[in-house]
Amino acid sequence: MRFAACLFLLSACLAGAAVSERQKRTSEVGLSTPSGPKNIKISGPDHVVTIGIPYGFSCSAQCSPKCVFTMTIDGDTHYSDQYDITFRTYVPSKVISCEATNRATGQTASKRKIVQVAEGPSNVTLKAPKMLLNGVESTFECFATCRPSCNYIWKDSNQQWTSNSSVFTYKTPPYINKVTLSCIAQNSLSQLYAVASATVQVAQGPEGVVIQGPSSVRVGDSETYYCLYTGQPCSPSCVYTWHYRGKVYTGDAVTVPILQQGKAASANKLVIHVDQFHKTEQLECTAMNTLSGETKNVTKILHVTDPIAVRPLTATPPILSSSYTLECVGATQSSHIQWTKDGKPLSTSDRVHLSDNDDTLSFDPLRQSDAGVYDCTATEQGKVIPGVSYELKVLYGPLNPKITVWYQSGNRPAGPTTLLLPGSPATFSCSAQCSPACGYVWFLNDNIVSKNATFTISSPSTTDEGVLTCVPYTIWNHTAIATNIELIGGPKDVTISGPKSVQVGQKSTFECSAVCTPPCVYSWEAYGITLHGSKLELTISHYVATETLTCIAQNSITGKIVAANTTIDVTDPDWCGC
Repeated sequence: MRFAACLFLLSACLAGAAVSERQKRTSEVGLSTPSGPKNIKISGPDHVVTIGIPYGFSCSAQCSPKCVFTMTIDGDTHYSDQYDITFRTYVPSKVISCEATNRATGQTASKRKIVQVAEGPSNVTLKAPKMLLNGVESTFECFATCRPSCNYIWKDSNQQWTSNSSVFTYKTPPYINKVTLSCIAQNSLSQLYAVASATVQVAQGPEGVVIQGPSSVRVGDSETYYCLYTGQPCSPSCVYTWHYRGKVYTGDAVTVPILQQGKAASANKLVIHVDQFHKTEQLECTAMNTLSGETKNVTKILHVTDPIAVRPLTATPPILSSSYTLECVGATQSSHIQWTKDGKPLSTSDRVHLSDNDDTLSFDPLRQSDAGVYDCTATEQGKVIPGVSYELKVLYGPLNPKITVWYQSGNRPAGPTTLLLPGSPATFSCSAQCSPACGYVWFLNDNIVSKNATFTISSPSTTDEGVLTCVPYTIWNHTAIATNIELIGGPKDVTISGPKSVQVGQKSTFECSAVCTPPCVYSWEAYGITLHGSKLELTISHYVATETLTCIAQNSITGKIVAANTTIDVTDPDWCGC
């Protein structure tokens, strides 16, 4: 009975426990019947995500009781129905997974979502040229970080162009002075975009540059000139330089009372002082665009007048040793006149002197040292007026004429006689001191052979022998210098003159001669010895029937040798024949 009672109590306890568990579950899930999960859904970006941008994904499902969720991206699992993430590295696509679990039944369901990954556009920059020119094409280049790729839209203030290229050729419209061009880099996948812009100046001008100012100027005066443009103004600006008498000037920036596009024109001003006389002077202005470097030059010819000048008073030419006078013309009676020679104060002497009022300068006589540039300066009422200079050239010559002969081996001054080797060329050069330069005429045996300073005999022969004369001349004088041309020749026709018979003990004289230019050098062979000279004095000391004498003639220039022999009979009255 006790055991049966225990079994009953145990059954009652177990039944109570089961009822208690069902009551507990019923209290948690309500009175509905468990169902799901079904219709699982991942919410968030549908197709594309971009690196660096935060995103949120959520998972939902029809589930009773409420499901628990597990979300996984790149192997990273969140036990939640919400997954917030910012992608940092690029891969072509990402997989988002969600699993829903019914807490009542333990039943599960899952869902996957694939999104494509885009990067950029980022780091968008625009490379633009330093300047543009109206009507000229220029190249712009856009740089951007973009994956998988970027498309580009180019835009200025008036229109836009779509291009797949990051390089854009832009033609600058006319009549504008700057351009703002934008590059819109748009990701081909995400359609996100970023913009880079550049503003570039359009270089214009200079055009129509002119110089305004007087064309006629007077020595001693100062004049003002303006350099400006009458066409399209310089954009962004121009700088000016002036060139006058070999020097460079920058001038001063000014405005002038000339309207350009309703505004006073800009110009560059230069004040020049005319201190020397030249019939014409050249004034040049150069305008340069500070952006493009393009330049325009304009030149103005100035006609210079001078009331003061040095002029010759003597009508005849200034010939050496003659008298000559210069005059300072244009100065008034009250002027103070100063003379200079070659830029230095003039020194006077008994030979070089000024008149009482200093308006004339006389030379008596002229010397070569008087040549130079003479100036006179007049001071009138405190104003210094430089005059027009005069270059005095003292005429002289011909002086110190000379002839130089040029051979293949060198040159030497010509003497009274000039020897030439047949067939070997020679050039004769004539020189003399003359002012102005001399003219020259050559005569060979009174025939004109050249009218230059040189005369060449290409292959000397007997027809070139004779007197060669050079005549240096000026319009007022001439002189002459000559040399006798002879051909080098010989020896030939070598002969020995003297007795045909000689007596023992008596002195006899023999002489050797030859046709030779220049004169030959002679030597004798007698008694087995050599004797030098054209003459041979011979005394035979003992009897022989005959004696042979040999004369050798040698040309001193060519070295050519020709010999001649003679045989003489020898007599001896004391010889008995024993």
